[in-house]
Amino acid sequence: MKIFFRALPLAIALALPAAPLAAQERPSFDDAGAATQPVGHAYFDAYIARDWDALEPLLADDASFHDATAELVFGGAEAEGKAAMMTLFRDGYEGITRMTLRPMRNFHSGHYSVFEGELDWALRLDDGMEVASVMPFVTILRVEDGRVVSHRDFADYAPFLAALRAARAAAAE
Repeated sequence: MKIFFRALPLAIALALPAAPLAAQERPSFDDAGAATQPVGHAYFDAYIARDWDALEPLLADDASFHDATAELVFGGAEAEGKAAMMTLFRDGYEGITRMTLRPMRNFHSGHYSVFEGELDWALRLDDGMEVASVMPFVTILRVEDGRVVSHRDFADYAPFLAALRAARAAAAE
């Protein structure tokens, strides 16, 4: 009896069509990856260059941005919707004086573009002090219909915080 019940789900699965209707309407993995790659690269290059005019047309109206790792450093960084993202980038990134990525790897998998490397960046603080650091950095983008719908950053802010502490200690001396 146990064998019958274990085999029953397999028998049902074999009797179903090879691809459900919803799956037939979606692009194939290869087609999605091929469409994602140029959009992902163009968007990421514009992001690192802080070229907001080039980045903006690559965003979907309902796109979202989130950097959960910035929570304990900057109080978080997130935006829902294209307009909110562009305000965050144009205003919130205004103090960044330099941002380059030393790439380790990137790949495109279906709807996703993943970029990993070391971010070499400098931030001018409100008091005029500039803090530079190099930190591990990952960006994950989801691309649908030729537009970025989700942008997620993950960074190790420990090198930045160490550089900030050192700069403040030097300024205090």
